[in-house]
Amino acid sequence: MAAQASYQIPAVENFDFSQPERWPSWIRRFERFRHASGIVGQSEESQVNTLIYSMGDKAEDILRSLDIPEADLKRYDKVKDKFEQYFVKHRNVVFERAKFNTRVQKEAESVDDFITDVYRLAEHCEFSELHNEMVRDRIVVGIKDSQLSEKMQLDRKLTLEKAVSMARQSETVKQQQAVVREGHTAHEEDYTNLWFC
Repeated sequence: MAAQASYQIPAVENFDFSQPERWPSWIRRFERFRHASGIVGQSEESQVNTLIYSMGDKAEDILRSLDIPEADLKRYDKVKDKFEQYFVKHRNVVFERAKFNTRVQKEAESVDDFITDVYRLAEHCEFSELHNEMVRDRIVVGIKDSQLSEKMQLDRKLTLEKAVSMARQSETVKQQQAVVREGHTAHEEDYTNLWFC
């Protein structure tokens, strides 16, 4: 019988109460922690306590203000839903879409960071079945490489996956080209120095 590997799952970072808009991503991370650490198999009361503890100091005060019936204070889903209602206010879809539609890749920003942020912004835009097309289009028109953008626009069968792949490949090739050119320039200088010695 093989011995099972044993390891500790590090706890999630405390929730930043000054950024309530980050609740959806924090709770997703906590849910992964909850499953990976085995907490999901413990009593609901224990899961609630772990949630409150993981959130940080202010969580206890907020919990008391949520007006949760005593019986529900020991039910994980009920407590989580109340926090959800507390942190996630009704979103203005027009505003969320405006942020999405004006997002362009910043000068020193990597393609992966840009794409990740486009996905994050699309999360609250209620695009439904158009989600992938809208994300694809934002990548195509928002990417800072205008030649790549034009090339993508000419592809009538461009999918989101293909746009992401093309953007990543283009950035990688440009980084490799810079290294090759830098190495080539260094060798030219070495040869020039040898010639004049």
